[in-house]
Amino acid sequence: MRAQHLYLRITNVRKDALHKATTMLAKTKSVVVVEDLAARGLLKNHRLAKSVADASWSEFVRQLGYKTRWYGSKLVKADRFFPSTKTCSKCGTVKLEMSLAQRTFHCECGLVMDRDLNAAINLSRWPAVGRTHETPVRDERSQVENRCSSMKQEPRFQVAL
Repeated sequence: MRAQHLYLRITNVRKDALHKATTMLAKTKSVVVVEDLAARGLLKNHRLAKSVADASWSEFVRQLGYKTRWYGSKLVKADRFFPSTKTCSKCGTVKLEMSLAQRTFHCECGLVMDRDLNAAINLSRWPAVGRTHETPVRDERSQVENRCSSMKQEPRFQVAL
């Protein structure tokens, strides 16, 4: 009985943290870029499985999706095969190999930084890269605005291939 209460408490704390993080991002950022990760593939790696499962990545992205619509920001999913970790954020060179054990990104141009920070910088530039993968999402508020307005409406999203 005591263990059940503990597990329920842990579950509620995780849900609360997830809601707070997604709300903060949706309210304070105009564009949120996330990687379209293959979570099933990551769960097959026995070293990553527990961390990936605990992170609730799909729930995080789902919540970001509806909260960005609520607060008027935009959620962009970077392509699954975009090499954000392997690309130098300074010169754009793409490394062929980079193991998970390698936590620092080193480039021939002289850039040395944390691999996750490097990937985050690359993802922040994702819409500018040109191959955006955006899925137009229905937003009830924008549909009401479109019905009430007599002006010509331009498409909300432009997808470049």
